[in-house]
Amino acid sequence: MTLSEQIVSKQADLVAARDVLVDLVAKSEVGSEIAIDEATATVDKLTGELDRLKAAEASIQKSVARSSGAPAINSIPRVKDSEKADLLVKSALVTFDAYCKRVPVEQVIEQRFGNDEALSAVVAYTKAAQNPAMTNVAGYAQELVRDSYGAFMDLLRGESVVPQLPLQRFEFNGYQNIRIPARAATPNLAGAFRAEGAAIRVGAIGLTSTTLTPKSLGVIGTYTNELMERSTPNILDIIRTAMIQDTATALDTAFLGNTAGSATVPAGIQTAAAGGNTAASAGNTTANIIADVRARLQAMTALNLGRRPVWIMNPARWYGVKLSVTAAGTPAFPEAANGTLMGAPVVTSTNVPAAMVFLVDAAEIAFAGGAPRFLGTDVATIHEEDTAPLPIIGGTGTAAQPVRSLFQTNSSALRATWEIDWAVMRAGAVQTISAAAW
Repeated sequence: MTLSEQIVSKQADLVAARDVLVDLVAKSEVGSEIAIDEATATVDKLTGELDRLKAAEASIQKSVARSSGAPAINSIPRVKDSEKADLLVKSALVTFDAYCKRVPVEQVIEQRFGNDEALSAVVAYTKAAQNPAMTNVAGYAQELVRDSYGAFMDLLRGESVVPQLPLQRFEFNGYQNIRIPARAATPNLAGAFRAEGAAIRVGAIGLTSTTLTPKSLGVIGTYTNELMERSTPNILDIIRTAMIQDTATALDTAFLGNTAGSATVPAGIQTAAAGGNTAASAGNTTANIIADVRARLQAMTALNLGRRPVWIMNPARWYGVKLSVTAAGTPAFPEAANGTLMGAPVVTSTNVPAAMVFLVDAAEIAFAGGAPRFLGTDVATIHEEDTAPLPIIGGTGTAAQPVRSLFQTNSSALRATWEIDWAVMRAGAVQTISAAAW
């Protein structure tokens, strides 16, 4: 068994051991203390063994990097936060261009961007990370890739709702899933008053968990090779702008939607606003707005939620709040000038449905992601369909239409995939107002 296979196997053992421990603690049965201690010892042992394997692999990787002339982490120049997101866009461009021209990616980097060591590091790491043997290697570029992903999310802030929310954030970083523990409503460890000499209450912690699994968000863009050759460096701006705008729209549409979750698609957060957690707007007067807002805040706090409340709405609704006035003609919601409504921050985007207003407890929503991956080709045949793409020849033997041969038309395609997932941890953490016309 190779070192990487040992790491993958050990990770699976550790996840299973942690699940056993969580189940034992959640049950809190009488006499289970010994079993919990044994399970804890197993988790500690497996964690130590996994750390040693990772350290050995990291040591080997560093040795390979030194022997191949790869730059050490201290030799990579400091990258400004504003430039980190561009590294991901540039990595897409140079990887694509290198494939089309059949030249080393290092040659394309030098031709287009000069001696850019940071870009070389990101490209080298993201290409290697596609190999399962490398997904858990902490190398000189791993941290830079993580920073670039964070900066990419920051770039989306002007367009997308999701990066602006103070959600619980995680990274898959090669793992098959992320299990997030959380407190159950009961039992609890609250203290109780007692008389002198009387027995003291025995409490327990109720635990539950939510599992996030990588769900692939992907798209393929096609270009003629003539465009690629004649548009340097403008193609970089085109890819960057399109990536930001289109990713923001796709991400928000799915996140704020009402699609039921499945093995391939995360559930839209509207599915978590059921029963008493949603209501139609009372109208568009100042009194109606107050009634709408009060109802959602009261519904959330009644469930002991609201650690990090955030309003999400279309700019049109936010303008309605800002322009609401009292009978005396003064602003009805003066705190709107500071970007808050009833003390909670407001996030706006045109991606939010115009007639829908959300109140979410961001502390109870988990989001996991990572850096987008890119791959280019000029020899594939693709079904040019943006809504329901099909295999070129399906199980019925019927060919998909229309199709394009990239080789025959002197074209190329760039494929982007992004593994993400999210989950609402507790019922009531999402409140919605429908039919809003403020």
